[in-house]
Amino acid sequence: MNLALRNISPSQAPSVYFSQAYGEALVLGTGQRWVNLSLKDGSWQMPLVLSSVGGSLVEAASPYGYAGVFTHPTVSADKSRELWEEAIEVLKAANVVSLFLRLSPFGGKQLTFLPDTAMPTVEHISDTISVETIDAATVWASMQGRSRTAVRKAEKSGLVGAIRRVDSRDLETGSDFRRLYESTMERVGAATHHKYPNSYYRRLAEGLGDRLLLATVADGLGQIVAAALVMVDDEVVHYHLSGSDPVQARNGSNNLLVWKILEWAAHNDRRSAHLGGGTGPTDSLFRFKLSFGGRVLPFEVGKFVILPSEYEELVTARAREIGCGVATLKEAGYFPAYRAGSA
Repeated sequence: MNLALRNISPSQAPSVYFSQAYGEALVLGTGQRWVNLSLKDGSWQMPLVLSSVGGSLVEAASPYGYAGVFTHPTVSADKSRELWEEAIEVLKAANVVSLFLRLSPFGGKQLTFLPDTAMPTVEHISDTISVETIDAATVWASMQGRSRTAVRKAEKSGLVGAIRRVDSRDLETGSDFRRLYESTMERVGAATHHKYPNSYYRRLAEGLGDRLLLATVADGLGQIVAAALVMVDDEVVHYHLSGSDPVQARNGSNNLLVWKILEWAAHNDRRSAHLGGGTGPTDSLFRFKLSFGGRVLPFEVGKFVILPSEYEELVTARAREIGCGVATLKEAGYFPAYRAGSA
């Protein structure tokens, strides 16, 4: 069927998370490589980031976000199973030891074409929130009362929301967006992978073009006090990166920011807005996003060992390195196990 590790045209990407621009933005300067294991016509796709694990061996993982495996509706379950088997053979030939899939929750459950015996370990690790945006009035009515109140408070205090296509200057070091996003990440103690270099923003803007928007909230003096990058698919918009002034957040700036994104989605014929999740189902960020009336979708990951002998050798070496037993390392639940204990 001719699956191969290849690049595909932007028009074939079913979502920005499958796009070459998004994948390459993530790996620039890291020594990693983005590929798309796919059919030439794009009807079956598995975008992957390949990372060296020593010698000629590599590991494969979905790009950070929500991709996994795309199967076009015209591809039958039988053909999908055959493609999966072919994909495993391609990965073996590329010396891929392990495969970690971040499965997209949009459009239904992934990997349903696989028999139970062939399934990787699929684990529900968190939840994410999607808001239907059929029309703005329905979205507004579906929001929790406290969220609508916060939007009204923001507008009464003179805050103004807007959304437009990103300009390259919006993403430069020291720009309003970068200032707010980076200060927010510092304030909340975000992990290193939430801090992006200039190359990430440049590649994302160049590759996504009009599919990358900037939502902002300004105060009465025109100072930007909240901002977010929004990635746009044909049917879904994705709330990507955001930051805000904590003082103006108390005036509802973040609520107004998200409302403007939902309103834009409704006015531009997108069926939903994906807001993401939090660090857990009870944390303040998750509750904030849920207040916009969305539904909770499960975020699952798939774990698959492609080269069992090589995998065991790496696990054994890692166990020896950190001074624990192989069984203990595997029971820790980290995948791949040979990465357990890494920074």
